[in-house]
Amino acid sequence: MPDKIETLIVADVMNSWPETVPVFIAHRMACPGCVMAPFMTVTEAALEYGLEPAAFAADLARTIMKVKEDAASA
Repeated sequence: MPDKIETLIVADVMNSWPETVPVFIAHRMACPGCVMAPFMTVTEAALEYGLEPAAFAADLARTIMKVKEDAASA
């Protein structure tokens, strides 16, 4: 997992870890399918939706870590 998920591009996060898409949806974000996803960082998207960037990035990181743990135990 990257050290600074906040700096990653939204589309890259969703493409690299499709399991994060429900996290965006749970936060009522239109990022999946949005034309701006390839251009906005996770921080920029969080701010656009009035979310605290570090907390949102932590939600994404938890999902990514779960995916990695599940893959390691399979």
